Amino acid sequence: MADYYEANAQNFIAATQSVDMSELRARFLAQLPQMPGGQCRILDAGTGSGRDARAFRFAGYEVEAFDASPAMVQAATLFSGVPVRHLSFEEFQWEQSFDGIWACASLLHVARADLPAVVQSLADHLVCGGILYVSFKFGTGNRRKDGHDFTDMTEETLSALLDELPSLRQVETWRSEDRRPDRKKDIWLNALLRKT
Repeated sequence: MADYYEANAQNFIAATQSVDMSELRARFLAQLPQMPGGQCRILDAGTGSGRDARAFRFAGYEVEAFDASPAMVQAATLFSGVPVRHLSFEEFQWEQSFDGIWACASLLHVARADLPAVVQSLADHLVCGGILYVSFKFGTGNRRKDGHDFTDMTEETLSALLDELPSLRQVETWRSEDRRPDRKKDIWLNALLRKT
């Protein structure tokens, strides 16, 4: 998957860096646990162009980020002002935990068979009551498009995945249109999951 983004980094960045995701970020931020006297820590998991890491940083949050593509790591670090680590979901480990983890359009590249372990690893790095945001293309099964693989989700298949992850409970699930002008027909499944 990282190979695709290496070869298409500039096109991907141009298509995604200025997309307005403020409404989705606001829904996520509203669910973060209230930290008395402390600053919320957010991990942008699979940051891509660094768009959301930058927005969270400018909003005053303590932000860390990673991505599997070296080209994205470099571009996102420059754009967001956050030192982005080169790391895949399958390799994910971190020294500390987070109040929120933002996995926007990134877990969809993880094979369905690997998703329970990957999402559990993310959940293990959330504080109790912390929030995980995930988004997948709406659909069923696995597919290959434009040289990269997707795991699509419906409300039912996401619920089935969560049945394998007892430490996470569903707070909210909703569908949305793609925010890119040329992709309005693409539908996304979004979910906020809380660690219990």
